Amino acid sequence: MSPVYGRPPWPRSGPHAAPLPGVCQVWWARPGDVRPDHDALLGKADLVRRARLALPADRQRLTAGAAVARLVLGAALATPPAELRIDRTCTACGSPHGRPRLADDEGLHFSISHAGHCVVVAVLPGTPVGVDVEAVGRFAPDEVGDLADCALADCERAHLGRLPAPERPRAFTVSWVRREAVLKATGEGLGIAPDELVVTPASTPPRVLRRGSPEPVWLHDLPAPAGFVAALAGLGTAPDDVVHRDAGPLLRQTSRRASGPTMRSQRYP
Repeated sequence: MSPVYGRPPWPRSGPHAAPLPGVCQVWWARPGDVRPDHDALLGKADLVRRARLALPADRQRLTAGAAVARLVLGAALATPPAELRIDRTCTACGSPHGRPRLADDEGLHFSISHAGHCVVVAVLPGTPVGVDVEAVGRFAPDEVGDLADCALADCERAHLGRLPAPERPRAFTVSWVRREAVLKATGEGLGIAPDELVVTPASTPPRVLRRGSPEPVWLHDLPAPAGFVAALAGLGTAPDDVVHRDAGPLLRQTSRRASGPTMRSQRYP
């Protein structure tokens, strides 16, 4: 049965004037909330990245994530969204595919993820944060074994192999988003070997069991929309609170305010 893509029943208000210390904001949106006039919120680098994507759906997802992040960060810093300087330089190779960071404010951190009809943006003051979301039905039972061999640590694969076949796709997806959230928070990316990061399996509370650095990392599962699983991670001490917000009204309100004729738009079918 196909997943049901619904909007979560979270508060429908705009962003706080400034993110609060110890509070992580998690903003949820759908690509369908994007309108051509949202292009005015994007930076030049966003537009370049989007132009490289072949599929309209991928371009829509990128636009939604970038627009929400820039709206929330811009409100926090009293800066027009398009004027925020976001640096994606990889610390390992210098290419523009690293963990995104604000070039002009090292104290406010954020992370973006999207899958299918779901887009999520996490914003946290003080320490790096990583968020990841994935559709549960993306992987078939007969695909999971090969994927696990490439992506999971030995003990994670062993746990997965003991599960009944119908349960493996969801369990693998939970392990995947937990690992991805941690790797986004640490900035290590997928270049590390699977056994250098071990997280708890889907049947147990989220926790990092082993990683190559002694720096503490916290890990949470998120209440994602139906048909998805998601995880949130960060360095140091876990936030005091995680606040979920619906970004749809924020995007629609921004779209109504925008003027149309000068937008750098790329219409989506």
